[in-house]
Amino acid sequence: MPGYMVITFVCANCGKMGMANPELVMSIPCRREGRQFVPDPDGQREPICRDCAVQALERIRSGDPKLTSVSPLLRQPDYLARAYDQPEEVE
Repeated sequence: MPGYMVITFVCANCGKMGMANPELVMSIPCRREGRQFVPDPDGQREPICRDCAVQALERIRSGDPKLTSVSPLLRQPDYLARAYDQPEEVE
């Protein structure tokens, strides 16, 4: 039976609740310390909310050299809408 899928999560950057398409949501490498996430380049990737994704995309588009791994998907003009505003279709 076809349907839709979204994930709900606590943003690994700001701690706000978020909801997104699980296949497209932006994520950052981090680890948990107690109830918070802390940056860790060797950590597991955890999702970030739409507001934090907007800030990250601004850094990506400005050519921030600290961002080493950027998916070409993030450069598509409709990325935010597809990742955060539309659920993933599943069969």
